[in-house]
Amino acid sequence: MRIFIALLVSALAIAEAQAQMGGTDKGGYRQPMSGRNQEPGKGPAPKAKADEKAYQDALKRVPDKPYDPWQVAR
Repeated sequence: MRIFIALLVSALAIAEAQAQMGGTDKGGYRQPMSGRNQEPGKGPAPKAKADEKAYQDALKRVPDKPYDPWQVAR
């Protein structure tokens, strides 16, 4: 019975890992999820450029001084 439970747990773990990796494309070759919608040779997608610009703008708004969690208590 212990062997059956161990096999069942390992099968579920393997199935979960495969579900996170995604399906297979063309002959069993797995592509990373981030590269599925991009064609080779093209630059980053327009959404990626917009995300990068938003990230850079957010970095500019971060204050330079470190955060003091005890500021209100003093």
